[in-house]
Amino acid sequence: MPKFVAILRLLLVALVLNVPTLGLATEPADLPPCPSQAEQPDVAGLIKRTQRLLEGASSTAVMTMTIRTPSWSRTLKLQTWAKGRELALVRVLEGGPRDTGMMTLKRDKQLWNWLPQAARVMKLPSAMLGDGWMGSDLTNDDLVRGSSLVDDFDAKLSGIVKLSGGDAWQVVLTARPNAPVVWGKLELQIDRALCLPVQERFFDEDGKPLRTLQFSDFRTAGWRHFPAKTTVIPEEKGRETVLQYLELQFDVAIPDDTFSLQRLRQGR
Repeated sequence: MPKFVAILRLLLVALVLNVPTLGLATEPADLPPCPSQAEQPDVAGLIKRTQRLLEGASSTAVMTMTIRTPSWSRTLKLQTWAKGRELALVRVLEGGPRDTGMMTLKRDKQLWNWLPQAARVMKLPSAMLGDGWMGSDLTNDDLVRGSSLVDDFDAKLSGIVKLSGGDAWQVVLTARPNAPVVWGKLELQIDRALCLPVQERFFDEDGKPLRTLQFSDFRTAGWRHFPAKTTVIPEEKGRETVLQYLELQFDVAIPDDTFSLQRLRQGR
């Protein structure tokens, strides 16, 4: 659900499983309706609705991230805070000795890491943007870019595909000229009953497939429906990253200094 689609959209597409959700119980008046019965829906409205379902003006979340490779696997527990697409903070609550307490701060197009073992802040150089974040199949570049399905891509309906539990619209999104995105094309499958993505496939500018996102465990929180589980599958066989969301609150009050470098340097 899924900016990727960027890592932060993944990290914040969550369900409240054990805590109350803040926000409206009914859909906002300006939200495009779900055209569940339409054979030829308004694609622009459908994509706008999809993006609105997956984002909030601000949010906090707790989740697990499990990374599996042919030779090893590990699970981290994460907490996130975000305001819009410009500000975000991710903290490792539980992990290995080197990971627990580590934080990543995003301010617009820049990233900093707090390294608890060294008790220092490191600004991420551009040469490391292609590296996997915390060894996962999500990159530091995913964190920085924060692209928009509505603003950065042209969408076209390519047909209807059969799912095990129903049907999905197949939508092809092509990057607009000069859009700040690394993907040339996305293929999005949107469940017709819920108007939520069930799969998102990413291609480079030459049409080569790079990775697939699969969304599952759909739940309801307030007026929103969400996938509580996101699986990132790269083309490299034997690898995957699974995000399982435990808690989420949308549209919450977050102090501005949460995203300050001074606070990051204090390790909290």
